[in-house]
Amino acid sequence: MITRALSVTEVNHFIKTMLDGNSVLKNLMVEGEISNLKFHSSGHVYFSLKDSQSRIACVMFRNHVQNLKFRPEEGMKITIKGGISVFERNGQYQIYVRSMEPQGVGALYKAFEQLKEKYQALGWLDTEQKKPLPEYIRRVGIVTSPTGAAIRDMISVIRRRNPRIHIVIYGALVQGDGAAEEIARGIETFNRLGNADVIIIGRGGGSMEDLWAFNEEIVSEAIHASQLPVISAVGHETDFTIADFVADMRAPTPSVAGELVAENLLEWAGTLTQLKSRLLKAMNRHIEKNRMALTQAAARLLRSGPENQVADMRLYLDALQDRMLRGMRFEIERQRSRVESVSRRLDALNPLGVLKRGYVLAEDKSGGLVRSAAEAEAAGTMKLKFHDGEVIVSVIKEGAEWQPKN
Repeated sequence: MITRALSVTEVNHFIKTMLDGNSVLKNLMVEGEISNLKFHSSGHVYFSLKDSQSRIACVMFRNHVQNLKFRPEEGMKITIKGGISVFERNGQYQIYVRSMEPQGVGALYKAFEQLKEKYQALGWLDTEQKKPLPEYIRRVGIVTSPTGAAIRDMISVIRRRNPRIHIVIYGALVQGDGAAEEIARGIETFNRLGNADVIIIGRGGGSMEDLWAFNEEIVSEAIHASQLPVISAVGHETDFTIADFVADMRAPTPSVAGELVAENLLEWAGTLTQLKSRLLKAMNRHIEKNRMALTQAAARLLRSGPENQVADMRLYLDALQDRMLRGMRFEIERQRSRVESVSRRLDALNPLGVLKRGYVLAEDKSGGLVRSAAEAEAAGTMKLKFHDGEVIVSVIKEGAEWQPKN
């Protein structure tokens, strides 16, 4: 029995010593509802844990708060682990919380849902925010473990589908302490260097804990800030991370990500063949349509004009058709026979060629062409041009009987 009066400090110290020495009170697991929640500027969290009949003060220091995977909320039902002690200065006993989990769902799942709701409210998950992939991808930046199965799968798929694509790998941890920071740094590095057209971040499958680095806010912020489109390829088809929602595109697996960035060259070749066939058919239809129009125009000219006009127009139509055919060959055969076509046209238009076939040009004294017998008689004297020279002749009489010399 204590015979002297104790000071307040001594009482509080005595109670603290008793509580701290009790192995049960040092390792409690308590469930209840959060009330009077306060996030202090120091990083500590103060709150009360209550049930229908009572409440107890709680404090969680910053070093333990940093390990939380979710954000505590007022009214949330939780289960805590910690120990009871006394804050000697005011004699208040409270639970010093070391860990905390929400009831009903796991802490990781709760954190996942909170982050998703946060980014949904910010508009980061909206389709309008997503950047499209480039039409032609030449360089792919990949942020992942350089030794995992995921990188081997992506490289294999890309090389098989399009070996011309240049692959740049940023080796990063994808699990555990520091993984989220390295993934975010890889995204920032590709943006800073500009040595990729698109970025893939990913890894193979695993538990929610294994994939958690891709749920960290630092990764989501790096994806959102990226000027380059980002594809998230984390885990298997049934795995979802926050990075999947924030990224510009989600690939169910790393292999699918490789398919998204590497167009199959064989498919391209098939597409080009189809386009070529369609182009040739369209050109042939166009040529046939014009050919029919030219034929109809020629028929109309034959019915309405003199024979020489029809002949001239026929030559013009033939020349026009030749030019149209040459245009087609230019597109298909790269002007393989253009020089020969030009040469043939020059020969056809050479006046000397006409005179060599026995024709002559008759001119009067003024140099005008003589086109008829009446004009010849009127001219009296004419100059006849042969292919090998000229002669001067006099007209005896129109219609005079020709007396050949014996």
